[in-house]
Amino acid sequence: MKNFSNTYIFLYISALVIFVAVVLSVVSIGLKPLREANVKAEKCQQILHAAGYHDVERKQSVELFSKVAEKMQKADNEEVYRIRCADGADGYAVRLDGKGLWGPIWGYAVLSGDGTTLKGVAFDHKSETPGLGAKITEEAFLKAFEGKKLYDKDGKFVSVRVLKAGTASEIANENRVDAISGATLTSKGVDAMFSNDLLNIKD
Repeated sequence: MKNFSNTYIFLYISALVIFVAVVLSVVSIGLKPLREANVKAEKCQQILHAAGYHDVERKQSVELFSKVAEKMQKADNEEVYRIRCADGADGYAVRLDGKGLWGPIWGYAVLSGDGTTLKGVAFDHKSETPGLGAKITEEAFLKAFEGKKLYDKDGKFVSVRVLKAGTASEIANENRVDAISGATLTSKGVDAMFSNDLLNIKD
């Protein structure tokens, strides 16, 4: 059995590590355009879904999005788009960012042209619990937001509150959605996204 010196072993392992690192870097750089394209398509698909375009495949979403939406220039660099919804009405798509139980949650809210009413929403998450917090992506939860109001009858911003079903509250039904049972922290994260990110949307 041939014996190798410590120097040889060290150099061999170092060369192997460098080789693997170079290969991984090349692969990562090569796949970067594909990753960026997938991220863009996913974003377009989410916004379109919130705007009522429910049957658009991801590969078609970028082309359709370019026809019906355009990014608005906001002084605070918010991600806001002017969009023509599936029903033909004009609206605004606003990026939402928050925190769930295990990590980031995010999504888009599409508002009516006057910025007072939700036309639709789309949510996503990094690591919420399947069957609990992950339900924020399910259609039953998303549809509950359609038609909800951001302002009360006196014109005061109250957001769309995500509250536990049956909770006594002065918040009217048109300004609230039932929280997901068993997913309190994720529901609170969604609630906070609306309160924080839509506060000055009409300004």
